[in-house]
Amino acid sequence: MKMTLAEIAQAVGAVVSEDQVAQFKNIIIDNIAIDSRKATQGSLFVPLAGQRDGHDFVGNAQSNGASATFWQTGHDNRPDNISVVEVDDPLAALQGLAKYYLMKVNPKVVAVTGSNGKTTTKDMVAAVLATQNNTAKTQGNHNNEIGVPLTILGMETNTEVLVVEMGMDHFGQLTFLSDMVEPDIAVIT
Repeated sequence: MKMTLAEIAQAVGAVVSEDQVAQFKNIIIDNIAIDSRKATQGSLFVPLAGQRDGHDFVGNAQSNGASATFWQTGHDNRPDNISVVEVDDPLAALQGLAKYYLMKVNPKVVAVTGSNGKTTTKDMVAAVLATQNNTAKTQGNHNNEIGVPLTILGMETNTEVLVVEMGMDHFGQLTFLSDMVEPDIAVIT
């Protein structure tokens, strides 16, 4: 992934001023970090809500080199020492950015789901496809509403085939993930 922050802001529907657009055009983002400890130069930090509020770690992400962050509109203590893209919901923005990037790269998508054997099947399918195509795949079993967008955003721009593992732990999750990745081929284990 390699995009300007201006392109990212536009892709997620963020409202930015003309001054911000000019500034954001000069900021290159080449990776996404959801863990402030793993942020590096060129990272867009995405502060997710979990046991702790990810917004509390934007300073750490910036100290580790993050170039920018999503920030939930209306959230207190907006930082002023890092470029901020204000969004309604950081997770939804991450998912929207992934869908945008997937359409931009436009690989063939193979989705793997099922109750048992998803990860092994995904690895085998990717290994076979990689003999003839530039192939990216889900790392490990990162197969949920966070892992799937990170998989998409982690692929190179020259990816020809993306093999995505999709898991389910609640009703409607596979529908949501399928709408995001729009697979060309589905494998059910």
